[in-house]
Amino acid sequence: FLNDGVISGLVVQDPYRMGYDGIKTALAASKGEKVEANVDTGANLVTKDNMKDPKIDALLNPKLN
Repeated sequence: FLNDGVISGLVVQDPYRMGYDGIKTALAASKGEKVEANVDTGANLVTKDNMKDPKIDALLNPKLN
């Protein structure tokens, strides 16, 4: 849909960062450290112009080992 111009953009998240930050925060909390109630893991706007960027491509087509 993005390539065909049906939609102008997509907002995508980074599941690796979500998991990494989640575990890091959980570990800190388990040690009694103060943690933020909300952790922003970011979002990326994908357009036809940037969808081939390596960072964006990795989010759209993650390597599953």
